[in-house]
Amino acid sequence: MATFFDSIPEDSDLYSIPQVFRKLTPISPLKVGEKAPLFGVHRQRAIGQYITWQTDYSKTVHLHDWLQTGPLIIAFYSAGWSGYGNRYLQKLTRLYTHIQENGGTLLVLSPDSLESLQTLVEQHDLPFTIAQDVDNQIAAKFGVYSTEDPVWNLIAGITEDVPYPALFVVAPNRQIQFSYADRNFTETFPAGELLHHINGQQTALLSLAA
Repeated sequence: MATFFDSIPEDSDLYSIPQVFRKLTPISPLKVGEKAPLFGVHRQRAIGQYITWQTDYSKTVHLHDWLQTGPLIIAFYSAGWSGYGNRYLQKLTRLYTHIQENGGTLLVLSPDSLESLQTLVEQHDLPFTIAQDVDNQIAAKFGVYSTEDPVWNLIAGITEDVPYPALFVVAPNRQIQFSYADRNFTETFPAGELLHHINGQQTALLSLAA
């Protein structure tokens, strides 16, 4: 039996052969007013600061645990974004103090390896918790990761399986108060608007986004 390539004349242009392309479905980040999905992070996959309610016997930290002390800011990050990722991390670090002052907690989620995250925490002396999101499972729940809309298909130079940059403010009742995703990697960073949704007051912190 002749194979597919045996049936093609030698002077044929392979690029002219009709191909079936899969239609990609864009990501759909969760919107303001929706409920944040339930999720848990195993303590061995979390690096950085530990909050007071954690005990030796609690192996998994759940969303409701983080929400006990106030609103939770969830940020999705990856070193696979290269220079963009470094600048994004610096902005999160500057934002963290203001999040604390307004009664919030910051959780950064990343699909990167535990070894690389540990190195990241040590090199940058990160003050907040950063946890491994294995296979982008949590990012997919928040609508900022999808195999139907991979980042590498949009942004040149990114080849890893990474989520889109995104920030969410989750209220103690699990309602999303603020939702932001930088789908085109424009490097905008809505620090002031995010803090406004934490404390309910108008906050001008333009310097954080510089």
